[in-house]
Amino acid sequence: MIFRTPLALLLLLLLPIAVLIWRSRRGRTAALALALRLGILALVVLALADPVLAQKTMAHGALVVLADQSASLGDQGRAVLLARAQAIMRRDGAAYDSAHLLLFGKNQAAAPDQVDADASDLAAALRAAGGLIGGGQGRVVLLSDGGQTQGDALAEARSLGARGIPVDTAGYATSAAAEVWVSALDIPATLRQGEEFDAVVTVSSTGQATGEIQLSEGETVLAAQQIALTGGEQQVSFTTRATAQGVMRLTAQVTAQPDAEPRNNSASATALVAAPPNVLLVEGVGGGAAPLRVGLRSAGVQTQVIQARSLPAQMDVLDQFDGVVLVDVSAGEMTLDQMAALREFVRSEGRGLVATGGRASFTLGAYKGTPLEEVLPVQMDPPPRPKRADVAMLLVIDRSASMGGAAPSKFDMAKEAAMLATDSLRDEDRIGVLTFDTGVSWTVPFQQIGTGLSVAQIQEEIGTLAMGGGTDILAALQESLPQLATQPSTVRHAVLLTDGRSFTDEYPLYKQLVEQARTMDITLSTIAIGSDADTELLQLLASWGAGRYYFAASADDIPRLTLLESEIARAEPQFEGDFRATQIAPHPLLRDFPAYRLPQLGGYVATTLKPQAELVLKSPEEDPVLAVWQYGLGRAVAWTPSVETPWAPNWSNWDEYGRFWADIIRYTLPDADSGLTQARATASAQGVVISVDSLNPGGATVDLADTQAAITMPDGTLHRVTLRQVAPGRYTETVVLPSDGAYAVDITQLKDGEQRAVSIGYVQPYPAEYLPVTGGDALLAQISAASGGGRLADAAGAPTASAADESSEPLGLAPWLLLAAALLWPVEIAERRGWLRRAPR
Repeated sequence: MIFRTPLALLLLLLLPIAVLIWRSRRGRTAALALALRLGILALVVLALADPVLAQKTMAHGALVVLADQSASLGDQGRAVLLARAQAIMRRDGAAYDSAHLLLFGKNQAAAPDQVDADASDLAAALRAAGGLIGGGQGRVVLLSDGGQTQGDALAEARSLGARGIPVDTAGYATSAAAEVWVSALDIPATLRQGEEFDAVVTVSSTGQATGEIQLSEGETVLAAQQIALTGGEQQVSFTTRATAQGVMRLTAQVTAQPDAEPRNNSASATALVAAPPNVLLVEGVGGGAAPLRVGLRSAGVQTQVIQARSLPAQMDVLDQFDGVVLVDVSAGEMTLDQMAALREFVRSEGRGLVATGGRASFTLGAYKGTPLEEVLPVQMDPPPRPKRADVAMLLVIDRSASMGGAAPSKFDMAKEAAMLATDSLRDEDRIGVLTFDTGVSWTVPFQQIGTGLSVAQIQEEIGTLAMGGGTDILAALQESLPQLATQPSTVRHAVLLTDGRSFTDEYPLYKQLVEQARTMDITLSTIAIGSDADTELLQLLASWGAGRYYFAASADDIPRLTLLESEIARAEPQFEGDFRATQIAPHPLLRDFPAYRLPQLGGYVATTLKPQAELVLKSPEEDPVLAVWQYGLGRAVAWTPSVETPWAPNWSNWDEYGRFWADIIRYTLPDADSGLTQARATASAQGVVISVDSLNPGGATVDLADTQAAITMPDGTLHRVTLRQVAPGRYTETVVLPSDGAYAVDITQLKDGEQRAVSIGYVQPYPAEYLPVTGGDALLAQISAASGGGRLADAAGAPTASAADESSEPLGLAPWLLLAAALLWPVEIAERRGWLRRAPR
């Protein structure tokens, strides 16, 4: 006998209290009445505890015994469960109208050699048992380790319970053998030929073990590493390279001791390797792309270097490149059409753009208000500073006869530019204006804007400038730059405007003069006016002077460019000084390079992050160093330091220089596109479905095409399949793959003499059946509870009979106890009222 509600028995503790009350009265009548009352109370409490007795009965309906024969049990476990199932059939089968023994794994069968042991489908087995029982009564006995790998056994148990069919369960306690397995091999889904990447292997173990992990491509071992396992998951990373186009198939294999199951010791992965990226490096007049080109070549990125003025403005020409890198390029070196083409290259074509810093880019390169500012993740406004430095501006203006001409002449525009520059400066700033031909003249000697002559007087002096004769640029610089060096201002900047060629063309003299000025913190920008100007010399002067070079195609450009230079000088848009960038948060741009591994930087162009952009690296002043955002269909990156000199002079000597820049550039590039033919491989219950969707350039489906799939097996053998058309433009076929591992599927389609090709990879993992079983007992208990069944003794060795194995049904005693209490109640009343006492004679 058992009590279904044993806690109710605690109410029996009230009976001694009643006895104590009776002892205080000591009366005979009270004693008998109390005894009856105690008896009634005891019967009610026992009824509340719901006692039941098991009694053997003759069962009706069908008995179905399900014996798990899946691989997770091992040979011994399968034999034990089969023997126990046969014993239950011998003992209990005769008590039912019919009895069935069903063996199961991935399928159900009557004989062990017919069972597919690669899965445990408890749900299908329970469903089959319900089908054998039919619409009548029945009982199911499930013998398993509970390691379900497919289906929903609990849902099937609920369905059987709703039909009144209980499922009794018995588990199997597998031995706690040491187990090591490869959980996963993770690599990027798409790669470019020559790209370096990390293959991350996740290895799991139930305890301590030692061994070796190998990473292989086909029969070639790419890398190997010893490993000491301590239980749980551990990750091992291998760095390798995509060497050939097509489907790359990698396999990670672990060999360890101790280890019970070898079937789970490998995992595979595939990646589609496209052609190497083709990137256009656009450099400014100062060059600077050479070290970047060398580094990218070492990292497998194909590059072409051009000058900014040669940047294509036609989209069909730009489209041959996957991405563009601007290496210290100023907006003045590009036309509006070129900048607009770059914007659409990113926004509409989905390509990548990386803009790098230097003395001629971002804010220093006059990006503000241009399509370049629109496409980049930063605004060309330096962040607010507590105090801006004061500026000394020097304008060196050519007054030679060639600056004349029809009004307004180039000289008139130069004078207007000088006047505008005075308007843009602040009271505390200083200005000097020197004009030159074969001689030099200080039209406005250096003075503070807010003192001495008023701004109007300064502008009046500029307005009286008269033209002269020839051109001697060297003499003008020799006179003016030393004067600029004596000014007390923090920022000293000179702008040279000329349309001609100097009498003196000895470049070493210019270089020595300008470099000496740089030691005194003087910067020099140049504006070439018209095609007759010595553009080569002016570009070199701007490069030596750490300034910017502009080409003014017409006189109308002069005021704008001069005003731009004065605004740049006044804005103080650059920071110089050694620092280490700080990483904001993990980001794919720096997946291989935490900030502490990056070399020091020596400066950057100050910008402001746009609200929708991501800040990846920042300076100690919280300014953007590396920022990225999605712009339309493409991505754009801003790197505000330089790629080498002046603010990253030692970076090109860094061993990881090429890979660092390759990672950044690849992040911006679009994924390789298989074009108008899309293929995929998906797992199904019948096998692997290979399907292809094909369109022509006009968007119409390609029908009645000869479509073939060549499947490369894990062992390298080839299997060919013809895909049949099942819908407009869609071709498909289901194949059964023979083994675990990585497969390459190369599909060709031929229609009207035109052939298309597309490749995909597919990985068939080892069955989950070969992983250690977890949660099996809990699932079996849930199955029993959901169906109204019970738990049988676990099968840990030879099968033994259990009382629970016998066909029986419980007999509830609660109704009988309540009936007895009801019968005693009138007797207790009669005794209490004296009806049972005899009258004296």
